[in-house]
Amino acid sequence: MEDGKWGHCRSCRYFGSPAPVPMGTEEARCQQSELERFALTVYGSNGCNAWQLRPGLSEHVEEQQLGA
Repeated sequence: MEDGKWGHCRSCRYFGSPAPVPMGTEEARCQQSELERFALTVYGSNGCNAWQLRPGLSEHVEEQQLGA
């Protein structure tokens, strides 16, 4: 997890949403293996350093969300 890069849950592969592009207000379970045992329900606008880009999204999407 320490090798991860910070990002928003809505663009993370571990955000348990069925939506192809989840919204920041959407709630879903975090499915990251080290955090899954805590049964975390997070919003799409939350974020952490266990983040990995959601399949089908470009890095540009997360860069825009971070204000880069």
